[in-house]
Amino acid sequence: MKNFDGKMRLNQLRMFVAVADAGSFSGAAARLDCTQSRISHAIAELENDLGARLLVRSRSGSVPTDAGHRVLAQARQMLRLEDSLFEAVRDGRELAGQVRIACFRSVGTHLLPYALEALAHEYPNIRVDIDDGCYERTDVTEALRQGRADIGIAQLPVEEEFVTQPYVQDSYVLVVPASMKLDPAAGWDQLNRLPFIELACSGAAAVLARCRAAGFAAQANRSLSNHSSISALVGRGMGYSILPRLSTFPEPDEVRILPLPIPARRQLVVAHLADTMRQQVAKTVVRFIRDRQVVAKTKAYRAGIVGWE
Repeated sequence: MKNFDGKMRLNQLRMFVAVADAGSFSGAAARLDCTQSRISHAIAELENDLGARLLVRSRSGSVPTDAGHRVLAQARQMLRLEDSLFEAVRDGRELAGQVRIACFRSVGTHLLPYALEALAHEYPNIRVDIDDGCYERTDVTEALRQGRADIGIAQLPVEEEFVTQPYVQDSYVLVVPASMKLDPAAGWDQLNRLPFIELACSGAAAVLARCRAAGFAAQANRSLSNHSSISALVGRGMGYSILPRLSTFPEPDEVRILPLPIPARRQLVVAHLADTMRQQVAKTVVRFIRDRQVVAKTKAYRAGIVGWE
């Protein structure tokens, strides 16, 4: 069998089906709004490519041969499949609605824009509003509980009333002045010469408790809830802190990132109430947020800042 263009094949099949349904070339030409000669040429090419005669032509009309009847059944299936592809695209374009997301600033800055860009390309009628002013994991779940958000990007653990789907994880790290000479393999004692600046949230508090169990004894000199403010203070040599890695990305020139003496991971999840996923629009948005290929395009992922569980 000869090779030929796929688009041309579908046109040939469409014309062949039209002739079989109309019973004549003239009837098919009227249905397809084209010339009889064009249809005759297309079907002659199709017969040549398939190596079989498909139509018996006579003065009373045209009817399929035995081979033509077999090809006709397959042609109808192929044309129905083509129609279904266009319907799938059209349904996507027509899917519309609004979805509200509550999340941490670092997620809204470094992860969600990539997902929303991909979503907008395929589903331009879905509107996504982002509240990235959450500092505490309970800020996210409270927004869900009060109906101010449909989807939340939260840190585990969250309350049992919420359904969670795994997202990405990062590490808690030491954030120190760039000018401070530290040995990454050394213990907590080398940090004693600077004040400790505490991140005021339950996730950081849990990590701090683990650090204290491992010998960290410093008391907080300051307590702030904004990661950027803490990094700015550290950059001025005002102290050091323990922060989630994504919240420090990309780190200012004035600070240095070091691993904690103990491993401490932060697991982020997509959280929502059970009924939320009954809405196709919300389900579609979550699919794009958790799409690994989309996440893999982010600068944070390519820099090794976030990864999978």
